[in-house]
Amino acid sequence: MSNPDQPGPDAQPEVAHHADGTVDPAPAPVTPTVPAREVRTVEREHEHPEPAIPEMRAVLPPTLVLLLGIAGAVIAIGGLKSVASIIAPTFLAITLIIAVFPIYRALSKVLPRALGAIVMLLLLYGILALLVGSLGLAAGKLATELPKYTETFDDLVANGQDTLVGWGITQEQIDNAMQGFEIKDLTGVARSLANTLGSLTTSMLFLLTVMLFLTMDAGGFPKRLRGVHRAKPDIADALADFGERVRKYWVVSTLFGIIVAVIDSIALMILDVPLPLTFGLLAFVTNYIPNIGFVIGLVPPALLALLDGGVEKLIWVVVVYSVANFVIQTVLQPKFTGDAVGINATTAFLSLIFWSYVFGALGALLAIPFTLLVKSVLIDRDPKARWLNQFIASAPDERRSAQPV
Repeated sequence: MSNPDQPGPDAQPEVAHHADGTVDPAPAPVTPTVPAREVRTVEREHEHPEPAIPEMRAVLPPTLVLLLGIAGAVIAIGGLKSVASIIAPTFLAITLIIAVFPIYRALSKVLPRALGAIVMLLLLYGILALLVGSLGLAAGKLATELPKYTETFDDLVANGQDTLVGWGITQEQIDNAMQGFEIKDLTGVARSLANTLGSLTTSMLFLLTVMLFLTMDAGGFPKRLRGVHRAKPDIADALADFGERVRKYWVVSTLFGIIVAVIDSIALMILDVPLPLTFGLLAFVTNYIPNIGFVIGLVPPALLALLDGGVEKLIWVVVVYSVANFVIQTVLQPKFTGDAVGINATTAFLSLIFWSYVFGALGALLAIPFTLLVKSVLIDRDPKARWLNQFIASAPDERRSAQPV
């Protein structure tokens, strides 16, 4: 039974009538109050009620999706190429700071943060000077050394022509192919490379400035990353994973680069090839370039070996470099960098070609870090895209957090 003292749902509000015909309005309804203890506990599922009309999504044909994706990729690549002089140096600075950040963190425990930042900045500048200086030194030394072997080069060319004639190639064909080609042309190439590296010092002011500002802000980055983690934990985890992997990549590549440089330098000394230490530094730098770095580091010492000691010395240099490259860079190094990089050899090679096309020489140097960033941020964090790891990961396995499938 209903309570007669309580108004029904259709009851009209009570009003007061007076003898003179006036009517008092009904009192305003009383809004119920909420206890303070209930305000402190927010029921988040009620903060964003479901819309009355269900969300509608348009489904495009797969062919149209593919074409739109290709068109977007082409536009993005063109945009990246147009700002390559900004993105590539900035990314190089970021990855180098990530690599040396543990040193800064260790120094901050015993030194003031400002002093630790100065030490880290000087270390970064030293690394950069070593990378560029090694290439410039190798090119300059080679440009100085090649003119000493002009007569030897002419004799080798003459002997080579005689051999080709014996194989049935006419002298006219040989002359057309060799027209205007002299050793000074190789010297010009070396000098051009040295001048190019020297001219980069002006454009490198941007890179040095970026390093300066990034170093000043490096101390607060962990706190910023924790703030990102509270809002977007998946993105924060992806960035942390990228930082850990790119740091391991630089460290492992540096250690193996030192090993390769020492072995190559000692071998060149034993074979009495000119400029052994210079070519050892070149081997150290080119070790950072996947796949073709070995060939870039081999050509200059092989050429000087040919001019200095003939074909026999050339063969010995090629054999020593090939054995060292196969044992260290093909067998040993991948075992140590597998966890750090997590991409197979085919992906590494294709990434080298792609990033070199987009960013030039720095793209070749940063091919693996760029690929690691794409993998960590766009593939590993997205459950719908993790299937791509079956094609790019070195060992896709659910038990390895870096290669979720």
